[in-house]
Amino acid sequence: MSGQTRLVWKLSGAVVLAGAAVWFIAARYGHFRRGGEGGAQVWFYDQQKKRLYAAARDTVPPDGQGVRAVVVAFRGEENETAKRRVAYLETYGVPLKEALERAKAARASGKVLKEPPPSRGSELFQTNNLAKRVDEAEWHVAGSPEGRQVVSEWRAWRAADGREPVVCVP
Repeated sequence: MSGQTRLVWKLSGAVVLAGAAVWFIAARYGHFRRGGEGGAQVWFYDQQKKRLYAAARDTVPPDGQGVRAVVVAFRGEENETAKRRVAYLETYGVPLKEALERAKAARASGKVLKEPPPSRGSELFQTNNLAKRVDEAEWHVAGSPEGRQVVSEWRAWRAADGREPVVCVP
């Protein structure tokens, strides 16, 4: 085989490898964009069936009968299904839900929003973020005194040996 033929084979191999690398990176990047924050999931709670299920992190509650659930377990028991406990449930009022769904749709279509999505510190979020305990009927504005108690009381829970609870993810 001549030196020129060898060079052509090496260059062809390098081009094929570079093309495969570009394809692999593009495929991974596309998966990341489609996966909703890298495929991250959070817990939701079906209030009718009284069961937990996992949903994409960017799912906006309420999602049918489902509302977001903050699930905790004592440190070291996070992977034991029977040891998990719902700390509280969270849902959004109509104005916040609509604003977040508009932002999600714009992000999915690649469009730019005219107004930025509401942040957790915004008034819209503060007045339309609702929380309750699993066994309660009434929702509380999360920023109200009752709502703040619902959202924070799990932090005081302790196991018999003093271990603190930690938030569990699906």
